[in-house]
Order: sequence, then structure tokens, then C-alpha cells
Amino acid sequence: MNSTLRLGLIIGSIVTLLLIIVVYIFKPLSTTPPNTVQPKEKPIPTETILEKKLVLSAPVQAHTVTLSNQAKLIQQRDRLYQDFEEISNSLSVGQQPDLRQVSDLLDKQKQLVKTGALSANDAISYCQFLRQILPAMDHQINQHVLELEKLKRATS
Repeated sequence: MNSTLRLGLIIGSIVTLLLIIVVYIFKPLSTTPPNTVQPKEKPIPTETILEKKLVLSAPVQAHTVTLSNQAKLIQQRDRLYQDFEEISNSLSVGQQPDLRQVSDLLDKQKQLVKTGALSANDAISYCQFLRQILPAMDHQINQHVLELEKLKRATS
């Protein structure tokens, strides 16, 4: 085997292992809904009960939508991690990723940071990783990191 090829395989393997480790570190823990304690209610007239039921039903529906939306955001974040892992795997076998695909991933990453599904620090660390393995996109990744820094300061 050629020493350059051997070195490339070693570096590719290391990069792949690092990416897999990062994906598992940032993988979300299974969440369970918190137990809610409902206070004891005193007997009240039926008209008031009906009004109260109408008032209480709206926040419950909003909370359900929020949980559903949060689950979708977590799925999008997990898919983003998988896409980054696929890029790393393709680089480890010598295939160059489509730069437009990487650009789209960076945009998705920024949207996830805006929604709060991904922390700005995690996104920046992924960008630093991409900067190392994709020097051709250095300028675009630097611009993305600057935008993430602005988002980080805005949410702090």
C-alpha cells in the first residue's frame, strides 16, 4: 500500500470516529413528560365549571402542539447529526461531499439554533469540525460561525 493512501485511511478513520463520538455525546436523552399535580377543587356551581373547562382546554391544546413541534425539531436535529456523519464517512473513503449539500446543512443548523433545538455552541463546534475537513468552504463556514455568534449573543 502506498504510504499516502495509508495515511489518508488513518486520518479518515480518526475523523469518522470523532464524528460518531460527537453525535453520541449530543444525542438527546429520552424525555418523559413531567408529572403535574392538580390542586383539589372546591365544589362550585355548574355554570362556573363549564366556563372553567373552556378556559382550561385551550392551554392543554397549546401545550400538546408545543410538544409535537418540539418532537419534530428534535427529529430534525438528529437528522442533521446523521447528515454530518454521512459527510464524514464519505470523506473517510475519499469521496468529496456536495458543497451545496453542506451549505444546506449549515442553513438547517442555523434554523435549529434559532428555534432553540440546537445550542449555538454545539453548532459552532460542528462548524469548526467542518472547517478542518472542508478547507474549500472555509470562507462560507467562517460567515456561518459569525452568524451563529450573533445568534448566541442575541439569546444570552
